[in-house]
Amino acid sequence: MNEQETITMTKAEKRSRRTTTLVGLAVAAILILIIGSFVLMISAGVTGTVRDVIIILLALESLVVVTLMLALVYQVTLLVKMMREEIKPLIESAQETIASARGTTTFVSKKIVSPAVSIASTLAGVGRMISFVIKRK
Repeated sequence: MNEQETITMTKAEKRSRRTTTLVGLAVAAILILIIGSFVLMISAGVTGTVRDVIIILLALESLVVVTLMLALVYQVTLLVKMMREEIKPLIESAQETIASARGTTTFVSKKIVSPAVSIASTLAGVGRMISFVIKRK
């Protein structure tokens, strides 16, 4: 790449860079707020109370997560039950189709292919016999 060439960014690249910068600034601001809050709590002597409130909030959050997990397990159970009820008829239908196709191929083999092969081999034998007789004369 030549040093004199200018590098231009597309709109998507500019938007991506701007988004990345804004996210980085937001994370930095949140970290500064958290550290500042801890400094103020330590200097004010309320860390014990804040700790207790955070423990209660975490316990409530754990209850919510467990409840949601139970709901998820229930939904997965219903999904598996529905799939079993839906797939069983599909499998039975596929088995019936396979049996029908097997019967059709057997019928076609016995009624069309075998007689056609027999006629073709007989005609080939007759043709060979005629050519042999003609060559002998």
